[in-house]
Amino acid sequence: MSEQFIKNLSGHSGCEISLFRENDLFFVRKTAGRPDYNKRLRIQIAKQVGYKSSKNSNIRVPQIYKTGIQDGIFYFDMEYLNCCTMAKYMETVSIKEIPAFVEWVVNELHIDDSVVMPETNEIFQKKIKSLYNNIPTEDIYINALKRLEGFNFSEIPYSKCHGDLTLENILLDVKGNIYLIDFLDSFFDSWMIDVAKLLQDLELQWSYRHEEISSNLELRLAVARDGLIKYISELPDGNKKVLQIYYILLLNVMRIVPYAKDDTTRTFLHNAITKLNNILDNKENK
Repeated sequence: MSEQFIKNLSGHSGCEISLFRENDLFFVRKTAGRPDYNKRLRIQIAKQVGYKSSKNSNIRVPQIYKTGIQDGIFYFDMEYLNCCTMAKYMETVSIKEIPAFVEWVVNELHIDDSVVMPETNEIFQKKIKSLYNNIPTEDIYINALKRLEGFNFSEIPYSKCHGDLTLENILLDVKGNIYLIDFLDSFFDSWMIDVAKLLQDLELQWSYRHEEISSNLELRLAVARDGLIKYISELPDGNKKVLQIYYILLLNVMRIVPYAKDDTTRTFLHNAITKLNNILDNKENK
């Protein structure tokens, strides 16, 4: 039996994701949306293949079955997982279980093997400047970029990282195994980017922007956020690291702006930038 297309699952970050079947095996195919994305997708699969859990034996990534080129477009096939996203799981998880989630997150961060490089601030500032050409000329966006330009990113450490560690990209199966999916390449790799991506959900509720959030879910997200921030703040120069992470989070939000196509996302971005400005003001005035 030849492979059989079942349905499209999703598509984002320049890729298409589809479900296929061959005999009794279901698998997921991730395809670069265009030829100029081939290189990026190869980097992403290299991150996935090279992933090794540091301290948690039940944290895994989907198995890669094969890679290929079709009509000049790179793709790879991987294990189909019948799992629940952490974004969904957070709606019903016991509050007593949340510290365990925070613990495995921090255990996966590559803090101990990170290094500070002399060119880091230049790399960040180049990325910030590139955004001026792609955002609406609204004061809220321009002022956010100016704020980012005024911050010194030189002490952001370089390290291995997932690149897009949102709650949607963390899956749980019925046996309690955790899978990381949708590794992403970026202009810079740092464990701080992984923390910022988590805060994009825990603090700003990005993955829930298209739904009404219950008070119970807000509470659970806040408990996870506070636990994560507490851990970072207890590191050497912890409060400074927290400030750096929130600046990275502001940059993450600004990088979404050029791709915002619907009013819900635009409203989310306005609210997120306003909230982050208030958080940064409070942290810098302490």
